[in-house]
Amino acid sequence: MKRYLTFYTLLFSCFFWSQKIIYPTYTYKKDLNSITLERTDDIYFGYKQIQYIGYIQKTIEIEYVDADRYNNLLVKNYRTKNFESLNTEFKKRQYKNLKIFVDVSQKTPLSRIDYDTTKIKASEYDAKIDSLNSGFKISDDIPLMTTYYDEFPITIYNLEKRERIIGFGNNVALELEALDKNHKWQKISHFRKYRCGTGIKYFVIKPQEIATVFEPRLSGNFKTKLRYRLGNILSNEFEGNINDKYLKN
Repeated sequence: MKRYLTFYTLLFSCFFWSQKIIYPTYTYKKDLNSITLERTDDIYFGYKQIQYIGYIQKTIEIEYVDADRYNNLLVKNYRTKNFESLNTEFKKRQYKNLKIFVDVSQKTPLSRIDYDTTKIKASEYDAKIDSLNSGFKISDDIPLMTTYYDEFPITIYNLEKRERIIGFGNNVALELEALDKNHKWQKISHFRKYRCGTGIKYFVIKPQEIATVFEPRLSGNFKTKLRYRLGNILSNEFEGNINDKYLKN
């Protein structure tokens, strides 16, 4: 009986891993038809911050998380022990079985909240900013506005049997590459580096977990093929735009 059980378990396992990975559908809490999505040509816009980390699900509801150095979603994934070992692994970034899937068919908006200077006089705005900078409270808040940017999800899937470092603070070490006019791949953007690393922790993706970041659907004068790199791992290629000023001659 044990032999048959082992055989069926092995057969099921082989069947499962031979199947195409089904990546999640991300649903946004706000109705996409009710908002206007802007585009940016800034290749460093958003900094590849973690929006979801955990086991794969068919549908994942998301709402943009803007956190610079620390993200509550990563509480169970931050690592601090054996720093030298962690640092060495991150510098090498050599993975055996991580998958990166860029899904430009989906829209996962990034939201930015800024002061709405169209609803306040310039002199009043300057006075309120001066008061805030001096540590004083202001009687009436400065009007705010929310801008939504057109972005898509990038899903990283750890199919290895051990956890792997993929970033630090709240930023995944993804780098954008583009096919230039000579049909050669060029690195367009590097992963983010903090000016001050005090208190910054490495974070891992555990076995069978996925990690999700949003990236902007860039505007630009050059249409080409794009892809993302994490160490030695490459994503699928996709069509997009960038400004040709980012390409080396």
